[in-house]
Amino acid sequence: MPSLDVIMLRVLLFGLMMLLHHQVFAEPDFSIPPITPEMNALYQVKQTDLTFEGKNYRLFIGEPKSTPVPSAVLYTTDGNAQFPLAINAVVADKPLPLIVGIGYVSDKAYALAERTRDYTFAAEGEEFAKGGGAADFLRFFTQRVKPYIAEKYALQQPQETFFGHSFGALFGLYVLLQQGDLFNNYCLASPSLWWGHGALLPTQKPWLQHSPQRILLTLGEYEAEPEKDPTMNPEQLAKIKMRREMMPLDARGLAKELQAQGQAAEFLLIPQKNHGGSIANALQACMAIVQP
Repeated sequence: MPSLDVIMLRVLLFGLMMLLHHQVFAEPDFSIPPITPEMNALYQVKQTDLTFEGKNYRLFIGEPKSTPVPSAVLYTTDGNAQFPLAINAVVADKPLPLIVGIGYVSDKAYALAERTRDYTFAAEGEEFAKGGGAADFLRFFTQRVKPYIAEKYALQQPQETFFGHSFGALFGLYVLLQQGDLFNNYCLASPSLWWGHGALLPTQKPWLQHSPQRILLTLGEYEAEPEKDPTMNPEQLAKIKMRREMMPLDARGLAKELQAQGQAAEFLLIPQKNHGGSIANALQACMAIVQP
């Protein structure tokens, strides 16, 4: 099992590579990144559309060509955009995991209305009125997605890891609190803890009924200190400060609280990255857990 120092080294090396190609963005890149030629040689990519309770979803599945029955599975939300990033984060000379991206029947990188609906819990207030479907989306995961993957790939007690960013990480925290044994590991990148003024966090401790093997929380350096971000404008800074006031704690504080409750939680600060710019690095850190 790699230590946090090893994970950090991988993230820094990956970040140097990414800086050759990308600038730091305050928001996620709304283009869909290509899968690299190296990973195209290792993976066969398939798509499957599923309908659940009147909602349409698309699974993006990366099958390792050399591994008939993978021993590890990574599930990621925002599959349209983050499935390619997840495959590109795989370490080629280690056992290859199955990659499953849960997305939408859309050509867009991010289906904004649908992800807001699905990844957030019900909360009071007009600003939260377009969310609230996390319980339904969790049922979709448990009743359709995981059974479909387990049957199709004849999985035998695989190591299953969840990855989510922003609203996706908020949904991951929701799963962790509601049904924590659904995954072995959780990678929660820049969770939107401001949603519902932090009402998701329980008032009684311990928070978790089940203890995952590992919980990784990540945050971009410029999320923690937005004043340092050279791309930040006053309007963005004001929005960040407003949302901070809605948060009882941030990702670092969440990791500390989980540690205090005896959970195997870790926190990773990603240097010189903001909210959208940290996604690829967070996936690289998560892959160090998927491929120890």
